Amino acid sequence: MLKCKTCSIIVSYNPEIDNLVSLTNALARQSDFVIIIDNNSHNKESIVSITETQDRCRSILLDKNTGIAHAQNVGIQFALDHDYAYVVFFDQDSTIDSDFIRQQVTAFEHIQSGQPQLAALGPAFVDKKHGFHYKIVNIDRYGRRTKIDTQHMKQPFAASLIISSGSLVSADALRAIGPMDERFFIDYVDTEWCLRAHAKGYVIYVNPQVQMLHAIGDNSLQLLKWRVPVHSAFRRYYRIRNAFFLLKMRHVPTLLAVREITFNLVHQLVLILFGQNKLAYVRSLWRGLRDGLNGKY
Repeated sequence: MLKCKTCSIIVSYNPEIDNLVSLTNALARQSDFVIIIDNNSHNKESIVSITETQDRCRSILLDKNTGIAHAQNVGIQFALDHDYAYVVFFDQDSTIDSDFIRQQVTAFEHIQSGQPQLAALGPAFVDKKHGFHYKIVNIDRYGRRTKIDTQHMKQPFAASLIISSGSLVSADALRAIGPMDERFFIDYVDTEWCLRAHAKGYVIYVNPQVQMLHAIGDNSLQLLKWRVPVHSAFRRYYRIRNAFFLLKMRHVPTLLAVREITFNLVHQLVLILFGQNKLAYVRSLWRGLRDGLNGKY
């Protein structure tokens, strides 16, 4: 077990129990504590049984689906109340190797020796289904994007945005930057927090030597040379609505928000034209536009 205090937080919602068991077992061997925050899953009894058989594990069952941001904040508050030095976030289907936590903590502390304002360190991601490496997106102060290919990189590097899953975050940084914005519910939660961290003078890094498997969307559509992720209409509503919320935040570059709005509208039209459940996507488009423009959380 690591001498430094790490609290791993898993957010679950109707998880595949076998996957959650594997992740919890792996983290129980690496972290000082593991906490599962469950958003009112239909199989919550099975989730409780996982933590009951593990030392240094606990599950907290929420009485309704409050979104990933609130669930993460419940875990964050637990970690801060118990004076853990680091929080590590995971999705319910995350897969890690046997040395994940140690590698991330070691890299974090090495980077922090030269970058005392280091807030978070994320891994590199490899697509679970197709095996390609996800590019890291950097943005400048104006919102212009640069993509970084992590496939052949060896050294940690500064990044504008990282995915919350697998990210190791300093408790001190969480105290200074603040928790996740619960108004976003699910999409752009990590984006907003990263941009807020930068606005407060913090830096964020990616460690390309540590990799995690990841999949965007429930499925995908192949259109010519493009692979379009497919999320549920429920999820697409938040994607569209929250992009408009980004536009109203001073710490978010306008160009970034405008690009996300445009991209999401085009993405939604593709799903309406070529996907299934067309009426559901039309409804989520209408609701997302209505609530986004009205600022309705």
